[in-house]
Parts: sequence; C-alpha cells; structure tokens
Amino acid sequence: MKKIIIVLLLVFCVSTAYAKIMKRPFVQIEPKGTLYIGSVRFGLGASVIFNPLRNIGFRFNLAEINFGEGGTFFSLNQGFFYEGGSFDILYYLPMRKMQPYVHAGFGLATNGQTMFSIRGGVGLDFAMNKKLALFVEPGIIISSVSVDGDSDTDFVFRFSGGAKFGIF
Repeated sequence: MKKIIIVLLLVFCVSTAYAKIMKRPFVQIEPKGTLYIGSVRFGLGASVIFNPLRNIGFRFNLAEINFGEGGTFFSLNQGFFYEGGSFDILYYLPMRKMQPYVHAGFGLATNGQTMFSIRGGVGLDFAMNKKLALFVEPGIIISSVSVDGDSDTDFVFRFSGGAKFGIF
C-alpha cells in the first residue's frame, strides 16, 4: 500500500511540475445551468469570477432563476449576505490540457430567519481559447435554517455546467 501511495505522489508531482499553467482572465462572467439533486430543482444563473492570483479565484453569484418543487423563484443576489447568494474560493490545480479546481464557500442570510450554507466541490475547465472555457462542476450544499430556535439542516447535491467568458 505504501508503494502505491509513493508512486501516485511521484506521478502527481512530476505531472504538476511540467504542467503548462493556463493564464486565466482577471474577470470572468459565468452563465450556467444547475441541476439540484435532493430538492428536484433546476436553475439558470450567472456568476462573476475574479482571478487575482494564478491559482486562486473568487466567485460571487449575480442572479439565478430556479424551477421545480415549490414553484419558480428568481433571486438577484447581492453578495453573500442575501438568501441564495454565495461567496466561493476557487483553487486551480496545475494540469496540462484541462484545468481542474476545488471550490468551497458559504452563504448567509437574515430576514426573520437565519439561513447559513456551506458549499464545496470540484470542477473542470475545458479551455476553448484564451477568453472562453467550458466547465462542469459537481458539488454539495449543506444549509441550515433557524426560525425561533427551531433548526432544519438540508443536504443538496448539485451539478453545474456552462461557460466562462473572459472580460479582462
């Protein structure tokens, strides 16, 4: 078992050492479609991503319209202090052809009730050119809603896909 782990670590180190790092635009707009598994919903939305460092990005949700159980909802997210809004940190892993990344973030809202969510997952960018990348992104959202001392926790799996358009 130790030999397998050592070989895998060596392969990972060698592949990342010779990987060509794709230079991402500083600002990206991300239109996407999301399938929420657990609450049986589908969403169409958009986010903005800021990439100040080579391997780090920050994502803010802009807007999303959700269809499914319980009706149709539109949320114009105003940062991460609005219900449904979120702030995510993206960590890009250096690879040759495709750009995998890990993301984690949170959301917080207070409006007669308190809603807190933690989200995370992985993603994969397929670079089409310097300004356009297609992506897929599975993840999980763990949310807790508290009203008058009662609390309810929900786990929702999600699968997103779309495009990232470079602005700057």
